[in-house]
Amino acid sequence: MTTDRQLRGLSILVVEDEFFVAMELEDAMAQMGATVTTVGTRNRALDALASARPDGALLDVQLGQDVSYDVAERLIAIHVPFIFTTGFDRAILPPHLRDRPRLSKPFAPVDLERLAVQIFGARS
Repeated sequence: MTTDRQLRGLSILVVEDEFFVAMELEDAMAQMGATVTTVGTRNRALDALASARPDGALLDVQLGQDVSYDVAERLIAIHVPFIFTTGFDRAILPPHLRDRPRLSKPFAPVDLERLAVQIFGARS
């Protein structure tokens, strides 16, 4: 992964319930220059979105016993681009969310960087 700060000045919300995956995502976004807020539950994600509007989000689909579809809906409503990060097939997503950008776990850091710059970089 490069560290040329392609996402400098952007705020990225990471919604991930697996601690080590969350730390990896947070570190990757920080290396690209983003300011990162990380939460591990659906409710905390919704709370974070109620108090601030990030420039982008990385959104795990399965959060413990919850799914993050309402978080995705909120991101869409406030025009925040996001990337699903999931080990599940695209078919598990509701039909209207299947065309959203998605990284299939496990993913290579270079794939995360490429997609993050593509999806979030236009906002910098």
